[in-house]
Amino acid sequence: MIYAVYLLNLVLILVILRIDHLMNDSNRYFLGYLSLHFIFQLVTTLNISFFYIFGYGLPIVLVCIGRLLAFVFFLLFIISIFKNKRASLNFLYLIPFLILVLANHLNSSGIKFTDLTTNSLASENILGFNTGDFEGKEDLFVVCCLNAIVFTFLIFFNYIKILDSKEISDKLKKIISNFMTYYYVLITIAMLSTLTLVGLFLVGFHSPLLISLVKILSTITILVLVIKPSLLKKLTSIKNIKVIDESLNEVFAKIESLFSRSKGYLNPNYVISNISVEIGYRNELVRDSIKKNSKMSVPLYINSFRVEYACKLIKQGYLENFSMEALAEKSGFKSQENFNRVFKQLKSCTPSEFYKGVQ
Repeated sequence: MIYAVYLLNLVLILVILRIDHLMNDSNRYFLGYLSLHFIFQLVTTLNISFFYIFGYGLPIVLVCIGRLLAFVFFLLFIISIFKNKRASLNFLYLIPFLILVLANHLNSSGIKFTDLTTNSLASENILGFNTGDFEGKEDLFVVCCLNAIVFTFLIFFNYIKILDSKEISDKLKKIISNFMTYYYVLITIAMLSTLTLVGLFLVGFHSPLLISLVKILSTITILVLVIKPSLLKKLTSIKNIKVIDESLNEVFAKIESLFSRSKGYLNPNYVISNISVEIGYRNELVRDSIKKNSKMSVPLYINSFRVEYACKLIKQGYLENFSMEALAEKSGFKSQENFNRVFKQLKSCTPSEFYKGVQ
C-alpha cells in the first residue's frame, strides 16, 4: 500500500489546490474550514509516507491531534453553511485537545487507567496510526476514539439541521447531501474503521486483509473528489443559492411577486418564516429587503396587505352583510382590536371611518 499512500498524498494536494482556486470572498467563510480539514488529512497521510521512507513518524499524540483538527474543521465547515456566516472557534473546542494532551502525559508518566495490551506490539501503520506507539498509551487511544465518536455525532447532527431547516433551499440541501454522501460518509467509515482496527490490533487481533481494505477505501474516497470535481465546484454556488451576492432589491421584487399571486397573508399565523420558505431565502434577507424597500417591519408589511384586502372588501360592500369583527378575521387579523390599531396606523383612520367615507 506504499504507492497508494503516495497517490493519496497527490490527490489531497490536488483537492486542497482546487479548493483554494474556487475560494473567494463570498465563500471563504466555509471553504476555508474545508481546506483546513483536508490539510490535516494530508498531514496524516504524509506521516504514513515518512514512516515508510524513514521508519519514523510524528509522535502519536500529534497524530491524534491532527485527526481531531480534521474533525473540528469539518464541523466548522458544516456549521458555517448552516449559519451562512463564519463559525467561530471557542473554548469548548479546546477541551478535547487538552484531554488528549493530559492522557498522553499521564500515560508517558506510567499512569494508566486502561490496559488493552498484554504483549509487546508489532509495528503496523494503519492510516497514520503506528500501533506500536500506543503501547502503554491505551488511555490516549480511548480518548482519541471518544473524540472521533463525539465529533462524528456533532457533524451529522448539524447536517440533519441543514436538511430540516426551512430557511435553506432544496437545491442547497441537495448539494450538501451529495458532498456528504460521496465524501464524508465514506471517509467517516474509513476513519472509524481505522480506529477499530487499531483497537483490535492492541488486543491481539491482526488482519492484513482488513487493513488493506480500509486503506483502499480511504484512497477511493479522496479520489472521488478528483473524479467528480462537480462535488467541490457546486459548493461554491452556495453563495448564489443563498443570495449572498444578490441585491436586496431583487429579493424584495420576489417577495412582492409572491404577495401578488398568493394570499397566504390572510392566514393569521403567516410570519416571516413562511415568506422565507416560499421564496427560498433566509429570514435575515427577507427582513432586510422589506425594511430597505418598504421602510416597514416584516409584521407591519404583512399587515399592510391585510389592510388593503380589508379595504377592498369594504368597497365591495362586505360590511353591509357582515360585522367588523368578521371583516377583521377574514382579512387575517387575530383580533378586531389589532385590526383597528394597524388599520389606523396605515390609513390614518379607523375601519369605521373608512367605511363611512366610501358610502
